[in-house]
Amino acid sequence: MADWTFTTADTLTAQTWAKKWWIEAKTESYFYGHGFVGRGTDNIIVEFPELEQNQGYRHTYGQIRELAGAGVSGDSTMEGNEDVPDVFDDNIELNQIRNAVRSAGKLSEQYPSDKAVRTWAEELLRRWMAAKIDQDIFDALGTSATKAIYGGDATTTASIEAGDYFTTALVSKAVAYAKKATPKIEGKSVNGARLYVCVMSPDQAFDLRTRDSAWSQAQREIQFSQGEKNAIFTDALGKWNNTVLHEHERVAISAVWGSGSDQPGASALFMGVQCGAIAYAKKKIWNEKTFDYGNKVGMCIGAIYGVSKSVFNSSDNALVEIRTYRSNN
Repeated sequence: MADWTFTTADTLTAQTWAKKWWIEAKTESYFYGHGFVGRGTDNIIVEFPELEQNQGYRHTYGQIRELAGAGVSGDSTMEGNEDVPDVFDDNIELNQIRNAVRSAGKLSEQYPSDKAVRTWAEELLRRWMAAKIDQDIFDALGTSATKAIYGGDATTTASIEAGDYFTTALVSKAVAYAKKATPKIEGKSVNGARLYVCVMSPDQAFDLRTRDSAWSQAQREIQFSQGEKNAIFTDALGKWNNTVLHEHERVAISAVWGSGSDQPGASALFMGVQCGAIAYAKKKIWNEKTFDYGNKVGMCIGAIYGVSKSVFNSSDNALVEIRTYRSNN
């Protein structure tokens, strides 16, 4: 006689671990782990939770610009001369992203239970999900830049030449642009200071460390203060002109820049607050399932979310790409 039995009893465990994996994934994620993502406008990547409680596949958000009118003076008539702020919008489309692992069966595992498989699957899937969200953010920010500055005397990727390295002067140029931009690019507030973030490729970081004497001297002289205890400084290369510099392997690189389409290059991201956005409908998807009468176990991880570079009035918001030649180590 066949027995009808619930072999997994995974419902409570799965829900508990769903909460746990999200906390651990946030720590592992580059953008979350460094405090770059959060709710509210004073974040590099703004997180919108609205669709977690509401139906919909797209979240639209807006930007209201500062008033630009001159106003009136004296007894000049105010009525009929009111200022009208410019309002622009952007949107994020959501999608469901999942991945799963399934064992081949207890004999192939050579374990008395599926606990070892579950432990490995939980870790691998959590790391995959954190990396996937990070990659989506890097991809969104690195697509179709409307503002870029270049190493050396280059003005396009086609005019990049060997030696057009990433330098402190380029960071300062990006800061100057940020202050003059309309709207002005604001840095993230950290202990009363407004700090920008620039993340570059490992090759650009190598060039900065080894080829820019100004950077080397500045890092010898700088002393991190209490502000550097903020997550924004974790594993940072250092700081230059109110800009915290990081390196990451997911920064976009190229091997086909230059006039001969044969020069290696990279596009560092200089970021202020609200340069990107992420919206969730469901942050934590975790399901476990047994197959073949409990002989095989499968685990699925996922989330329903969308990522977007913030673009208002056809212009990137708070983002400048720094495109340079890179040593191809």
